[in-house]
Amino acid sequence: MADLIRNYDSFAVVAHIHPDGDAIGSTLALGNALKNMGKHVVMMNEDGVPASLAFLLGVEDIISTPDEPVDVEVAISVDNGALKRLGERSLRALAGAKVWANIDHHQTNERFGDVQCVLPDECATGAVLYYFFKYLGIPFTPVMRDALYVAVSTDTGSFQYQMTTAAVMELAADLIRMGVNVQDINRQLYQEKPWVKMQLFREVLNGMQLTPDGRICTFCLTNEAKARIGCRPEDTEGLIDLLRSVQGVWLAAYLEESEDDPRIRISLRSKVPEISVAELASRFGGGGHAMAAGVRIRGPVEEVRLVILEAMQAEVERVLQQQIS
Repeated sequence: MADLIRNYDSFAVVAHIHPDGDAIGSTLALGNALKNMGKHVVMMNEDGVPASLAFLLGVEDIISTPDEPVDVEVAISVDNGALKRLGERSLRALAGAKVWANIDHHQTNERFGDVQCVLPDECATGAVLYYFFKYLGIPFTPVMRDALYVAVSTDTGSFQYQMTTAAVMELAADLIRMGVNVQDINRQLYQEKPWVKMQLFREVLNGMQLTPDGRICTFCLTNEAKARIGCRPEDTEGLIDLLRSVQGVWLAAYLEESEDDPRIRISLRSKVPEISVAELASRFGGGGHAMAAGVRIRGPVEEVRLVILEAMQAEVERVLQQQIS
């Protein structure tokens, strides 16, 4: 990967559609690093930058993927496990790239690209990039510093999830020593909710369904509800965490209809190490991490919910049987 960056002059950095903090943070950190190395860089995302991340330094440099071709030698996919998740428009725009690179941390990464740096033991793609920048020996700018902190913080659930190791805390401490304003970033990330988000929270709280044993929680966000509330795609980010946080829940599934896609978007979460939602999602063509994964399934939302629910119930029963034996 280092040789690739040294040997070429023009790059596009792009992450998955519906970008989260790790996707945008990784795009911004790598793009800024390449610029400071004197490279020509285009940072882009098919869905643009969510309003919740608009506070990041330098984020205005990330453009919405244009309809016309992007003339670069190298296209670098960050925080993305499958090429198709970059979006059709991004793939068309980058069709002329000579080389594809793949920097990621998802266990189910499809290992696409000519050059790959996929480290599934890392908590975030931002962490992969942190170590890569250290390897390159390049200085960390304020843009890179803040972007990497946001990437790691968001993908660890504000340093709450299983992947939050001593090394992760040391990484965060190093970024703080560089000047990260933890109070300000945490306020922007976790304490500033737009009103439309609060209306979505109310919708989830009123509509979530719990199985009789209390171990599985599901919710379906319909097109009717989205139109009534007036939300944008980025506003639904993180709703799965409400389901996951119910006491006693092992598995959570958030399902969302789309106006322009007949498939239902599904986010899955596990709170027990014995059940990998990445493995569960892979049965339906999806993927992700053991504790957080996603998939898209075609069909009416309630029918899809029942299909996913059946698969989750089977996993719960499997673990219960193991505990008995």
